[in-house]
Amino acid sequence: MLGSLRRDPVWLALAVLSIALLCAFLLWPLGTMLGKSLIDSTGAADFSGYVRFFSERGYREALFNTLILGGAVTVSSMLVGGGLAIVVARCAFPLAGLVCALPFITLVVPDVVVAAAWVLILGKQGVVNMLLTPTGLQVPSLYSWWGLVFVMTLNNYVYAFVAVFVGLKSMDRNLEEAALSLGRPMSRVLSGVTLPMLLPSVFAGAMIVFTHVIGSFGVPAIIGARTPVLAVKAYNEFVSEMGGSAQMQTTMASLLVSLGAGALLFQKIVVERRQFQMESGRTPASSRISGWHAVAATSSVSLVVVMSLLPALVVVVTAFTPSIGPVLRYGSFTLDNLTHVLFQAPEPLYHSLFLATIATVAGTCFSIAAAYLIVKRRSALSHTLDVLVTLPLTVAGTVMGIALTNTFGSGWLVLTGSWVIMALAYFLRKVPTSVRAAIGPLHNLKDSIEEASMSLGVSPIKSFFKVVLPVIGPSVAAAAVLMWVTTLSELSATIVLYFGGMSTMPIEIFQQVDSDRLALACAYSLLLLLSIFVPLAVAKWKLRLKIGTIE
Repeated sequence: MLGSLRRDPVWLALAVLSIALLCAFLLWPLGTMLGKSLIDSTGAADFSGYVRFFSERGYREALFNTLILGGAVTVSSMLVGGGLAIVVARCAFPLAGLVCALPFITLVVPDVVVAAAWVLILGKQGVVNMLLTPTGLQVPSLYSWWGLVFVMTLNNYVYAFVAVFVGLKSMDRNLEEAALSLGRPMSRVLSGVTLPMLLPSVFAGAMIVFTHVIGSFGVPAIIGARTPVLAVKAYNEFVSEMGGSAQMQTTMASLLVSLGAGALLFQKIVVERRQFQMESGRTPASSRISGWHAVAATSSVSLVVVMSLLPALVVVVTAFTPSIGPVLRYGSFTLDNLTHVLFQAPEPLYHSLFLATIATVAGTCFSIAAAYLIVKRRSALSHTLDVLVTLPLTVAGTVMGIALTNTFGSGWLVLTGSWVIMALAYFLRKVPTSVRAAIGPLHNLKDSIEEASMSLGVSPIKSFFKVVLPVIGPSVAAAAVLMWVTTLSELSATIVLYFGGMSTMPIEIFQQVDSDRLALACAYSLLLLLSIFVPLAVAKWKLRLKIGTIE
């Protein structure tokens, strides 16, 4: 199994080093966290943490809320995103192309910004309630179940949209035409042919949404105070002024990991049982619709686009709005908020840019090597590396932060209280995306091309740089840009790991919202959005990267 690696000692060394790094900074912290969940305050090994968790109502309620929220948002996201994908993939109508830009818009707007914006729109003192005041009406409290599901659906439906849209576009049109030619009505064709072929994509989208929701911190922390969930409760236990129980925080974190891993395993089992193979054929054509069907489709797309853009628009307006404490004076204009964040307290911007740069450079280099090992140097080592690289997808940000803190807070290697542990968390959280981006084009690169280079006397390493890297370069560059922007917006791991003097922009936004200084929160949010969208625009223009659009 190790034959190809033994012939290339450099790649063998890289494989061993990559696995060693992930074992030291991923498996070891997660194992340490699990071990601490099985040790009580006296140092004795037992299951008292789990017994207490399932015995006390507060902890059980957090677990049930997490599962209910994950299930509800997954169903609503699949309905919104999946329905939108079907309409756009199969129908041609005005404004249909706008939806293909939604991943570009939605995925890079931080959830803390989205939550803050919807507080300004639908909160008790929000814009909508201000407009309804003369009528005596009022929007139901956003700080409730409906508010959580509403905001988190708008924040996650795009994953369902992308998964279903790609699944529909990859189907062979000949299959549906064959069923129709046998006299089957379209409804039977959709239920008997299209849906079974689409189920793997549906389950993949559902798994992504569910794992994002149960590990989310920003939205539940801001608008879900009355609905405790595991991610927020574990963080509250971690920072408790009364010295929260180390066993209980690691117990909740371990359960969150189990939920994420369980969702991934369930999706894998279901998909493997429903494997279908298709010959390369024609993509199902879009049917042009008109009349009330076109009006309904255009209206629904316009509504989704407006709802997706509304938080960013509210942030921009509020950033230039004067305020007295929590009271905003809409209709007036000021530069005081931006002056404060740019000149009086710019440190969060510098910290975010610094940490994002470190994590992106390290993550991109690691991803290139890992992807090549997984695809082109198949062995027991590369299979192990593939599994380890996928593992962070099941680990919530707060869980990653708690695991790293428990492991590197004492002992021979102390990282807690330094920027290194923050950059390490970002690296671990975002690397899976970059690896998957590089794996795709590597599968399409014939081994014979690289072998031809080596047969001419070029070393394996030089062949990699001259033959392989140019092929995967654009995909890796796109993944690096995505890693950069998502690292800038990372809150869930940062809220556990940051320390005095090392605040980032998402942390500053969260603290300003928590203190009801919404104008300053929006000023920081505007700065964060500019830090994200300006590099994205430059990358698309200069490097011609396809980021956030579905071709």
